Amino acid sequence: MTRHIAAAILAGSFVSIGTLAAAQQMTAQEAVDSLNLSELAATYSDEKVASATGGESTAQADALLIDMGVLAPDDLDDPEALAAKLDRFVADQQDRSENYIGNVSDRNIVERVMKAWDDATVIQDDDALALLNGLIADGYTTGYNVFDTADSSNFDPDLMLRYGHSSIGHAAQLLYLMKSEDFDPKVQFIPKSSAFIFLPEWGEPPSSVVTFDDGLMVNVMVEYNIDFEFQTAERKQAFMDLIDTYAKRDEEDETGLILDAWWQPFYRSYVPMDRYESLSENRVTIGTYQADLVTLPEDAAAMADQIRPVDGIEAVDSVDIWVNPAFF
Repeated sequence: MTRHIAAAILAGSFVSIGTLAAAQQMTAQEAVDSLNLSELAATYSDEKVASATGGESTAQADALLIDMGVLAPDDLDDPEALAAKLDRFVADQQDRSENYIGNVSDRNIVERVMKAWDDATVIQDDDALALLNGLIADGYTTGYNVFDTADSSNFDPDLMLRYGHSSIGHAAQLLYLMKSEDFDPKVQFIPKSSAFIFLPEWGEPPSSVVTFDDGLMVNVMVEYNIDFEFQTAERKQAFMDLIDTYAKRDEEDETGLILDAWWQPFYRSYVPMDRYESLSENRVTIGTYQADLVTLPEDAAAMADQIRPVDGIEAVDSVDIWVNPAFF
């Protein structure tokens, strides 16, 4: 998992962030101490401090955090903004539950995503796949997404969006687009298997279609989710405008869009957001796999009650989600 500069040099014991809770505003020195970086800060000469801070500070801790990209020199004149950045960064560095492959700004982020796609195995359990397809055959749902929970990002829901698609070329262009538009969220790439009912009027079924004894056809495809954890709630909110402008098709021959733009893109938040619509996600647990079944909120409880007794289902949890209007 890729970490910021600080994570690569963390060692030994940490000062718990809880010990800083009493302070109304975290200082740069407190942040450096809590991350066990005091010795590194002490290596900063007066000249190096002046160069990093632009003469705005003589503090070694300020200079180190600016060099690390945590602060900007202008932050030193705004104690409230500085404290908020420091608190968020320290909490992030001390949270080892996250799982991600890098940030959009990383030079080789697309290479990492492509490798994750090439190495993807998605669901390897035939029994679990048969069980999930059976939920469609029995009329409990019209489709699902399933992934291995080992790939879960565990991002902060307040700052996270989950974006789903099937084209890896689309993912590459989206990441480069985000970089060009100054988005720099954390990135976790999650291969998944998606299934939905395939209707006869759509023509000759592809090889990915499974046909049941009663003639019902289910298309099972390899797709992916990308979890993004944005740096601020404002950048998370701005993602919709980016997609609407460059990655949502509104006309058949529309130009100015990235590769494989969908008519109805699909991305979701796990906290309420302006301009988003409310839905529910029933999370079905089978071993290490999680299948997500999206439904209307008023139907979620009934669906969950129907699915729970099915042999092989370990748990069904209903979760509120908020989705982009085009998908809704």
